[in-house]
Parts: sequence; structure tokens; C-alpha cells
Amino acid sequence: MKNILITIVTMAVAFGITFYILTNFNQQNNDELDFLVEEKTALNSSTDSNDTLKEDDADDSDDVDSTDNSDIDTDTSNNDLFPDVATILSNFPKWETYYIDNINLSSDFIPLDNEGKEINKGDFLSDLTSGSFAPLKLLSANVMYQLYKIEDVKNPKIITHIKEEADIAYAYFNRIGQKLPEFKFSDINGNRFSSASTNGKIVIVTCWEINSKASVNEFPKLNKLYDKYEAYEDVVFLSMATDTSDKLLQFLTKQEFRHPVIANQESYMKDQVQVRQFPTHLIVDEEGNIEKMVSSVSQLEAALEKIAEPDLTNFNEPGM
Repeated sequence: MKNILITIVTMAVAFGITFYILTNFNQQNNDELDFLVEEKTALNSSTDSNDTLKEDDADDSDDVDSTDNSDIDTDTSNNDLFPDVATILSNFPKWETYYIDNINLSSDFIPLDNEGKEINKGDFLSDLTSGSFAPLKLLSANVMYQLYKIEDVKNPKIITHIKEEADIAYAYFNRIGQKLPEFKFSDINGNRFSSASTNGKIVIVTCWEINSKASVNEFPKLNKLYDKYEAYEDVVFLSMATDTSDKLLQFLTKQEFRHPVIANQESYMKDQVQVRQFPTHLIVDEEGNIEKMVSSVSQLEAALEKIAEPDLTNFNEPGM
């Protein structure tokens, strides 16, 4: 009987131990399973979040591209090349300063109409004479002038100035390629010049008068030009004035001017050469054709650099 009790107690203890072990084992497995499930859930949540972020980034990227494309200026007009038009045309002193510093209508520039299309220089100058446009120098590597509509400009002095400058430039432009009218002169020192004696030479002619302050102010620069080219036998400098010989001789004792001066030429200059203002300068080629007709010494210098100097490379200096 005692042995039976011992056996029953032993079996009960064993059963209890076994139950305890199995219970703890199952709880541990459940805890591990719950951990794995939670970890997987968290991982899936993180993946979904990253996917969402990627989609949001993609959407943001599309928005940036769209903004950039909308900001690109696809306008092919020359507006971006214009100077500060509002300031330039705000008053006459600013316009005059801009014109003097930037515009030379007798130069070799690329003429554009008010839409930015290249046109003939004669048409460009003709349009300017209407007083409806202003010439603006574009901010580009090439020298390009574009017509700018000035219907809103209130200052009549600006319009008058543009028309006057354009009238002269257009008239002088139309003289290019025409023959210089026949001449036969003696200067105030008795030296003779004629169309025949200057044939085959480049002739540089200055038209002026004593009462033209602008003409007299150019004497120093004209003297430098004379010094620069006088060594060439095939270059001739002449100047024509409206004044009498006596007045010129007296005046030139106080003002140095090294060009030969021919007196009493108002009729020849205004009626035949069609000079519109003083000073006016002409470059006449070896065949007697007017190659350039300009209204300032700076324009003359620029024209000589482009026209005369290449030709002078074929000419002989004295003694060569």
C-alpha cells in the first residue's frame, strides 16, 4: 500500500512538472510568434511608408519640372537685348547722351525692323525719318540697331532729334556710289586740284565754315588724320569752306588746320554735293565715286579704318 502511494505521488509530481514545462514552452512560443508578427507588421508599415514617400517625391519632382518648364522664356523676340528704354527715352538729355555714345547711323551695322527682322539699311533709315521710331543698339556681340516704336514718347525734342539725324543719314546714304561732281579748284595758297589730277587716288574731303563751332572743334583730330595718311602719295586731303579767302587766311592764323582749304564753295557743296550740315566729310574712291559721306570726324575715322586702310596697303609711300 505504501509503495502504491509513493508511486501515485511520484506520478503526480512528474505530471505537475511536465505541465509546468509545457505551459512555459507554449507561452514562450506564443511570445516569440507575437514578436515576429509585430516585427513583420512594423516592417510592412515601414515599407509602405517608404513607398508613399517615393511616390510623394516623384510627384514633387514632376511639380518642379513643370515649374521650370513654365518659367523658360520661349519668346524669340529681341526684348531681352534692349537697353533700358524707359530711362533712355524719359527725357531729351538722357536720349542725346545715349545717342552720342551708342548710335552711328553712317556705320556698318545690322539693321532690324521693329519686329527684329533684318531689313535693308536704306529702308531702316527711311523708317526713322518718319519720326515714329527710335534706333536702339541691341546688347549683342554684333552691332545691331533695331527700330523701336515711340508712339508713347511725349518729348517732342526727342522725336525732332531723331528725324533730323535720320534725314541727314538717309540723304548721305543715298549719295554712296554716286560720282563726286566735277571740280577744278585752287586753294587759298594757290595749289590746284581737279577731278583729273585726283583720279586714281583716294580723296578725303571736309566741308565746313568758320561759323560752325562743331567744324572748328574737329581741327585737332583732322590734323592727326592728315599726319597719319599724308605719307601716302595716293591719298589727297581737301577741305571746302563757304567763307572768302581773306576771312579764311585771317582765321587760320589763329586756328591750325593743315588740310588744303578751298574758299567760296557754298554753292558747290550745297547744290552739287548736297551737303546738309557742317561739318560733312566724304571719302571718294580712286574712280571718283563717293564711298562714304558722314557728319563727324569720329565717323570719318571709323570709315577710313574700314575702307581706306585696306586699299592703302597697295599704295606706295614716297621713295618706295
